[in-house]
Amino acid sequence: MKHRNFFLTILFWGSILSLASCSSVSPEQRSTEIERVAAVSERSRENESRTMNEDLQAEWAREVPRKMVSTPYSFGEKLAWIKNNLFGPSSKYKELTQFIPESTILNEISPKLKLGFFGDIMQMKGRKLEFGDDLKHFFADVDYLIGNFEGVISSSKGGLMASVQSEEILIALKSLFAPERTVLTNANNHTCDFGWKEFNKSYQLQKDHGFLAVGRKDEPAILLDTRVNLANVTKWSNQPCTHIADFNDIDAAFNSDAVFNILSPHWGYEMQLYPNPDQIQKGKDLLEKWDMIVGHHSHCPQVITYYEGNNSKKLLAYSLGDFSTHLKIEKYLYGIVVKAEVGPNSEGEWQVGRVEWRFSTVNHVDEATTKIGLAEECEFFDLSE
Repeated sequence: MKHRNFFLTILFWGSILSLASCSSVSPEQRSTEIERVAAVSERSRENESRTMNEDLQAEWAREVPRKMVSTPYSFGEKLAWIKNNLFGPSSKYKELTQFIPESTILNEISPKLKLGFFGDIMQMKGRKLEFGDDLKHFFADVDYLIGNFEGVISSSKGGLMASVQSEEILIALKSLFAPERTVLTNANNHTCDFGWKEFNKSYQLQKDHGFLAVGRKDEPAILLDTRVNLANVTKWSNQPCTHIADFNDIDAAFNSDAVFNILSPHWGYEMQLYPNPDQIQKGKDLLEKWDMIVGHHSHCPQVITYYEGNNSKKLLAYSLGDFSTHLKIEKYLYGIVVKAEVGPNSEGEWQVGRVEWRFSTVNHVDEATTKIGLAEECEFFDLSE
């Protein structure tokens, strides 16, 4: 066991140090579908000049100096980050929150919209990404699917800890759900890894592929079905920047004309299974105004629960963990997928109705392919207690 732990530790740090490298896929390995990316890229380049000229008129749309090695944490938080990544995930504060059942009705409503959520889409480093039939079936009846796009599509290697995405991952996501009904949230700690211009090209490329992108400074929220507001902000950024929506934009992202407001925050701490008291209090404070919160950033599943507020039960999923990743370390291979119905109660007030959630898992089926599916359980939690 000691040898195994030592091996996993070495493997972990090797993976961390390799995050700065960008893998490439040779033309011979590309499928017919992937070859069509060139056409989309060309359209993106044609739109780039116009888009950049418009956006660069804003004070926030600018380059700022970047650090070669950067994390968003204080010294004490860095120590906790190292400890949790080496020996975690941490079960500290376990007694403060608990999971709701995998299928539960929080409020009696007339469902009008069903929303699906998944966690962090991490870099795949050239691995082919596939999705299991069980996962596709789970999301088959949702109206919109929302996931966190962690990183930037770029040909640059960036600095240490940079998260480099490839355009191929957008094609893979199209096989999971229709892009025109898939929201990719972009406000997270890796959005600024390559600066403003590279981020904006990546952001526009998502739109060119048909996805609904959100999280840029001028687009902290998006209206779904003309009436449900979804806002995406981040507490963390590994690099200094001005172009992403952060916690200072929370109030501006709230839509008082919408019938239902959902906050998708990038917050909390990595490799921590349970939120700490400050995050719990922050969540409760936010739910005094917001109708639902579904967060991310921890890279491991966190508690999905609810709190009473404004005569209703309000859903709070602290973090959905990793949805996809090239890493083979077991602690990074779990996430949570969620479905939530929203609609009016008998008095016409929109609330959360039925909620269904499952653990998801990353399965590296061979040296080139990774498949995402559902999991019966997650080794970090004993829900029979």
